[in-house]
Amino acid sequence: MSMKKVFAASVVATALTTSVVGAVSAAPAAKPVASTTQVQNSTFTINGNQVIVRSLVKNGETLIAVRDVIKAIGAQAEIVNGATVIQLNGHTVSVQNKSKQLEVDGTKVNLNQPVVIIGGTSYVALRPLVSSVGGTVGLRNSQLEISTIALIEGAENPRFAGADQMIVSKNDDQGRSDYLINTATGKYELLLTSDGGSDLVVSPSGNQAAYTNAEGAVYIIDLKTKASRLITNDTSIKPELVWSADESSLYFLQGDKGSVIANLNLADGSIKKLVEDKVDYKENLNVSVSGKRFVYTVTTLGKVTSDATNVDEDNVSIDFSANQQQLFSYNNGSDKPEAVKLTTSTDDKVFIYSVDGQKAYYVSVPSEDGNASLMSVDASQKPVTVYNEHDVEQAILSGSTLYVLAAQDDKNSVILSIDTLTGQQSKLYTVSSDVSSIVVTGSQMAIVENGRVLVQAGGHWKPVTK
Repeated sequence: MSMKKVFAASVVATALTTSVVGAVSAAPAAKPVASTTQVQNSTFTINGNQVIVRSLVKNGETLIAVRDVIKAIGAQAEIVNGATVIQLNGHTVSVQNKSKQLEVDGTKVNLNQPVVIIGGTSYVALRPLVSSVGGTVGLRNSQLEISTIALIEGAENPRFAGADQMIVSKNDDQGRSDYLINTATGKYELLLTSDGGSDLVVSPSGNQAAYTNAEGAVYIIDLKTKASRLITNDTSIKPELVWSADESSLYFLQGDKGSVIANLNLADGSIKKLVEDKVDYKENLNVSVSGKRFVYTVTTLGKVTSDATNVDEDNVSIDFSANQQQLFSYNNGSDKPEAVKLTTSTDDKVFIYSVDGQKAYYVSVPSEDGNASLMSVDASQKPVTVYNEHDVEQAILSGSTLYVLAAQDDKNSVILSIDTLTGQQSKLYTVSSDVSSIVVTGSQMAIVENGRVLVQAGGHWKPVTK
């Protein structure tokens, strides 16, 4: 049984779809240069953007207008001694008219046919030119795919931030850097650098994110303008931030032991304690849409025992049987609010989710051999098995749908969706057993495989980090 950790992080590939306008015929072998009638305006999707590129097919090979591609991929170019010198992604490529070679980073690369000039415009083979600047060209569903954007490396903790956007993080000795990636194009930009602060927690709309700095102050960053604003200077420890459904406030656990559940009003920065029952070690805070009900876990620690007459270090022992994690529900909207214990079992409980603050979902990890199972539980304290056909490695609740990553066998894992209202289960994808986690928000899905983040696009997995 394997419980894989979530998080890892990102970067991006881009699709190129070619749709040639009109028929393109091969040049007669007797002619040294193609005629202008063979040049067509082709609709390409280069790095996520549809553009018009002049192209032709000569001797079975697609040639493209050099100047059109330079503009589309955003490369720098200049004319040096009659040759077009292109710079992109740290590569330097020299294209010489009528030459049967490209010079790539000082090395000669042979072409199947020479660069041709038609109407004052240079045309060169598509694949060698794209490869020379570090890009890729592939064929999928009878359509060309190309990427010339360098993917971000070593990214972790991917999470969606609105349509076609994702936040990933990179950590080093100087702290953490958060990047915003366009999952359609692969382009990324630095969003935030911090040292000792919390992860960015994306709002339900995906338009903003919340975080705390090392001192506990809370900030909101606008993901469109990239501007941050201070909400409160309060320095109490806030181990978990949870957005309200209407994005007007943040809920959080307060204190180094997570004893208090509090609410932060984003309009005026005021903090209100909602649950202060002196129960320590709350974790996995879930807040209902109404903001009145909470589901969380409480961890009880092992009991320390010792000889009453000798508390020397050698005589101290710990009873780990008392070390348990249980789920609780708390209705703050009732006349007499109190915590209701939902579970009593001693199994490990991970991936805790609840929408209404009454029924909770979690993955039960047995202490001995057996599959980790997806369970549901409510105030009846009677756990119900939702899924245990295969060993559950991760579960995510998005809206009213549960998404499950489960180990099918030694080579393959499966991704399933389970409707929490009807119980209907659907197998969505079979993926490699190297997939360590999934990320889901609404209709968007990503997987983490061998440190790469891949998003689902058109029925295929496209990398956005490497």
